[in-house]
Amino acid sequence: MVRLAAFALVAAGLGATTGARADIQFCNKFPQKVFVAIAYSQSDGASWISRGWLELSTGDCDVFDSALRPSAIYYRAESVPYRGPQGSQIKRVWGTPGHQFAIWENDNFNYWNAQQQVLNSTLADFTQISETLAADASVTVTIEADGIHATTTIDAPHSHTSN
Repeated sequence: MVRLAAFALVAAGLGATTGARADIQFCNKFPQKVFVAIAYSQSDGASWISRGWLELSTGDCDVFDSALRPSAIYYRAESVPYRGPQGSQIKRVWGTPGHQFAIWENDNFNYWNAQQQVLNSTLADFTQISETLAADASVTVTIEADGIHATTTIDAPHSHTSN
């Protein structure tokens, strides 16, 4: 599957979070290249945008979009097809049934009203990160080496309350 390089990222901010800055970062520990798409709600809460693909080689971490501050967000990750132990082609997908958004398999995409099939898209399963993500929260989603699990870490420094 051929995909172009993902959206332009702010290189100086990769992996760093300071002050009120919040990032949505994806990391790949899987032994194959992984592509990530996200879906997030618009300010009206009724419509969604889906965007992809962020390309991650094994061991890489990258911020999807340093300017993005959605409160509700989902992701989908797909490995490149690779040869399994029995010689068959395998493609791993990280997406939980129940929440589908529009994607385009062949190239980068940016779909509005992505909760329905639009243009040349297909609907695909996405995994929820958060329904109520704080504006100052930093998120890291790590695709684990086992090819099954993904770990999500949310750091919201200003949402803590003191007693």
